[in-house]
Amino acid sequence: MKPAHLHLAEARQARDAARATFDANLAQVKDDLAARGVGGRVADRLGEDARTVLGEALDIAGESKGVIAGTVAMLALWFLRQPIIAWVAGMIQDDDADAAYDGAGTGKQKENHR
Repeated sequence: MKPAHLHLAEARQARDAARATFDANLAQVKDDLAARGVGGRVADRLGEDARTVLGEALDIAGESKGVIAGTVAMLALWFLRQPIIAWVAGMIQDDDADAAYDGAGTGKQKENHR
């Protein structure tokens, strides 16, 4: 077994070596951050991720154009549903009104022949 003072000296050397390595790494990180800030790094990462996701979405869209077209058509119908319903209801009412009166424009109701 080593004497305590030799063991302590070796431990101090190991500590000092570890501290020197840590300080060198810390200085490197500080230099990197000074060159390119955290915000810039985050923006770069988000940009890369967005480009990746967009590329994958375009690949999927290219493989299933029919599904995309159907979805767009259904969304258009959904957003235009009220005007379409009003238009159909107006056409039905016009047909009912035309059926109730004769074609001469006299305003007389047609006789109901059953």
